[in-house]
Amino acid sequence: MTQSSNPPFLFRVCYSDTDAAGFVYHARYLEIFERSRSEWLQQRGLSPTKLVKEFGIVLPVREIMMNFHRLGRLDDLLSIDQIIEHRGRTKIAVKQTAKRIAEGLEPELLATALLHIVCVDTSTLKLKGLPDWLFAADQ
Repeated sequence: MTQSSNPPFLFRVCYSDTDAAGFVYHARYLEIFERSRSEWLQQRGLSPTKLVKEFGIVLPVREIMMNFHRLGRLDDLLSIDQIIEHRGRTKIAVKQTAKRIAEGLEPELLATALLHIVCVDTSTLKLKGLPDWLFAADQ
């Protein structure tokens, strides 16, 4: 199991992230986790556009399983972590967590997701080996 060496992604819940009761709408966690993965790429000097244009690959989510532990609320500050739990030749399993953080309190787990992400060649649309350089900062 490899843990990401990047600092957690911080996200403040705003009105558009919530439902009529003021709680984080469950589907918004997918978007929040996606932003965190995008930031993971940015910290490596990469972006989805650069992966396509310069390296001819995309990294789509093939499967996702989510669990909701507590309700997130409007104005919460969330800390999003990601841990690469398994890395195969063409896919990785990434566990992401969303925790509410507040000064003086222990972080409170709100949601977790386990994602299987694959590497796909943009020309052939077939699975392709994950490049080692993508994970260099995590080693």
